[in-house]
Amino acid sequence: MNTDQKPKIVVSALLERTVDNEKQLFVQTRFKPNSSPTYLDTLEIPAGGVDPYENVYDALKREVKEETGLDVIKIIDDYSTGILENRPGDKSMAFRPFLCQQMTESNGGLPWYGFVFRCEVKGEVTMQKEEAKDPVWMTIPELKVFIDTKPQDVFSLQYATLVAYLKLVGA
Repeated sequence: MNTDQKPKIVVSALLERTVDNEKQLFVQTRFKPNSSPTYLDTLEIPAGGVDPYENVYDALKREVKEETGLDVIKIIDDYSTGILENRPGDKSMAFRPFLCQQMTESNGGLPWYGFVFRCEVKGEVTMQKEEAKDPVWMTIPELKVFIDTKPQDVFSLQYATLVAYLKLVGA
């Protein structure tokens, strides 16, 4: 574990939909052989880095679009102050994500910190093959079985997030 690395800030998206009265969550297979080989071929939700001074909502929408081709149309249970300016040139905002996530230790990964949002999306899935593959809308029972039986096959940063999400939706 390299403790000299600066933390990496990311946004992650729990993309939800309901089909025939059954909630589904969008998942994909992580495929970043050059930038993140440690977690190659693990189950993940769409995510990516936040650029310096980038609005977290813009980063979320950009990353979802880049990885999946889908457009975020709603952030579930969203709260934000909007951008406020208290001094010339100093702008800030307060927001509430669904969850925050952090890698507290890593065997070959990065010191990620992140904000997770629950989202509704529209459009057709078109994957960015340089980052992810095997898109699937997984039912909540299917996701629970996967998490319970193959925890080692889940992207470590998002494992605790997915466990918490399953508790929230009553799985």
